Parts: sequence; structure tokens; C-alpha cells
Amino acid sequence: MNQEMTAALDRIHKGHKIILREITRICRKHGIHYYLDSGTLIGAIRHKSAIPWDDDADIAMLRSDFEKFRRVAADELGPAFRYVEPDQLGNAVFDFVPRVVLLDSSIRPDSSEEQYYGNGIYNHLMVDIFIVDDVSDSDLFHLFCRGLLTIFYGFGLGHRYELDFSNYPGVTGVVVRVLAAIGKFLPARFIVRQYDRISKMETGKNGEKNRCYFGNYLFGDIKLLYQKEWFGEPVDVLLDGETFPGPKNWHQCLELQYGDYMKLPPVEKRVQPHIQPQYVSISHPDMEDAD
Repeated sequence: MNQEMTAALDRIHKGHKIILREITRICRKHGIHYYLDSGTLIGAIRHKSAIPWDDDADIAMLRSDFEKFRRVAADELGPAFRYVEPDQLGNAVFDFVPRVVLLDSSIRPDSSEEQYYGNGIYNHLMVDIFIVDDVSDSDLFHLFCRGLLTIFYGFGLGHRYELDFSNYPGVTGVVVRVLAAIGKFLPARFIVRQYDRISKMETGKNGEKNRCYFGNYLFGDIKLLYQKEWFGEPVDVLLDGETFPGPKNWHQCLELQYGDYMKLPPVEKRVQPHIQPQYVSISHPDMEDAD
């Protein structure tokens, strides 16, 4: 990485911690559990810091905790922040992930594509919230629910700013074209809310096997099944000397998702897909020491 990118990532990582502190404040006030997730959790475990080349931040909440958080977030967040549900982007669908945004920030140049998604709300520093949903003890019912999620995910693609069909070869491409074409005739808000409703259809139906999954995760990973006990009471993990909550059994969670998560990826995969360093701008009183 060149010096410009390194400096931008340093600011990005400090900005993410500002958002995480605000989320922590609200969760403590309301008795809500959350966990660092994905690359953010790997950074805490492997580097005791953010992954040096990572440009986003992720947390996870069990469905019951997330429902509490979504009820209070808009009112509890300080004026520097905004809670954004995926159905608040006008007639656009980006994905199915709620986010907490730091408003006085930007990470990319403004463009018609940025404006398409909620008047540019995603061109800010933010933390993604992934939701851990129950998996039915009935494998057949779980596959039925996942099938419905697949259909509505496809419908949502019809509300993307642009869809590159080269990412969907063969039969998959045919299915995506059909679902996206149908989705164009459905309101974006309807698609997102139905996806959320389907994600909750298995709630409470996991009494024996106690399985769960990330219903709104990166779509290729929703097939991964976790044990709910792996999350449990959060444990402290370190990010640059600050403690944040991680899953009780973070090793099992990370191993299922990444395999050997302690092994560094090859250099060519240490990329920054979300930012352009010359456009990174973050303004907040706690950023003063980042200059």
C-alpha cells in the first residue's frame, strides 16, 4: 500500500471505532448484546487491531438483540450518526444489511450511483450489522426458507443501480435475469421487508439442534450453520488497546467461516474495495488525534 492509502486506512479504522463506541453505549444502556464479526473480529484476534488493509467494519447480533436495537437506535444515536435500514433507500435495493453511519464523512467520490442509493447515504463511514437467525430443527423447512430468501434476493437485484451479469455464469445467470426482471415490477420496500419477514420464520424452531445462521450475510455464506451457544455471553477482544465484545466461542465462528483465519491472505487479496483514499474525509471530535 502507498502512503496515501495507509493514511486513509488509519483514519478509517479510527472512525470505525468511533461508531463502535456509540453502538456499545446504546447496547449497554438497553441490555443488548452484539459481537465483532467477520474481518473486524479477525483483526481483533489476529492483529489486536483492525486488519491493516481492511476498509470496512462488521458486527453481529442475535435476532432478539437486533430487534431491541432497531427499536431504539434512531432515537438513541447521537446527532453525528444515523441508523439506516435497507428499506430506506427509495426504490433501490443495495443489500439486506442495516448499518450505523457516521454522517460527517465520505469514502468515495459522489456519483449518480452513490445518489441512487438513498441520496448517497452509503458514501459514508459505517458499520454493517449482520443478523443471526434461528435455523429450524427441520432441515426441509430451513431449505424452504433459504429458497425463499434466494428468490427475494434475486428480486432485489432488479433494483440495483447496475447489474453485471458476467458475475453470474451459466444457469445461475439465467435465474438471476429472470428474478431481477420480475423484481423490477415489485416495490423495493416490499422486497426488503419480505426478506426480513422470511428471515424470522424459523425463530424459536431450533429447540433441539440449537442451530443458527446469518440470514442477511453475504449470500454465498448463508449456507453456513453455527451453534447458537457459540455466541452466548460476549467476551472481551482488543482493538488497539480498547475492548469490544466478541462471540463466546469466536474460534469456532471464525474457523467455520474462514478455515485457518490466522493465516494471512496473499498480497493480491489485500484490497480496499470500498474506499478511494483521496476522497476519505471524516470529521468528528474524536478524530483530532488522527491528523
